Amino acid sequence: MEERRKEPRVDLNLPAQWESETGVHKGRIINCSGGGCFVQAQVEEPGNEPLKLAIQLPDGKDLQLWGNVAYYLPTMGFGMHFTSGQSMLKGWLDYLQAHTPLPS
Repeated sequence: MEERRKEPRVDLNLPAQWESETGVHKGRIINCSGGGCFVQAQVEEPGNEPLKLAIQLPDGKDLQLWGNVAYYLPTMGFGMHFTSGQSMLKGWLDYLQAHTPLPS
């Protein structure tokens, strides 16, 4: 299978929540790049509606991003493609890669 990602993923384990037309939901960001992320969550299929995602950073601040669901994996979560907000993400990804402990 050919790799479609244009940017490398950074493994993370950060709390997040997203807003959609169906309400506010919680999950964890498992990995992320400048173009998208994977949200681990037990949710119904999110559909194609735009999402507002808030990733809780280690310093307690939230990083706000907007995007659409790229794919859905039942019982696991979904991949999200960012449409805006990622200009602040690059520096945080570099920082988080160096400072975020991964689960054992």
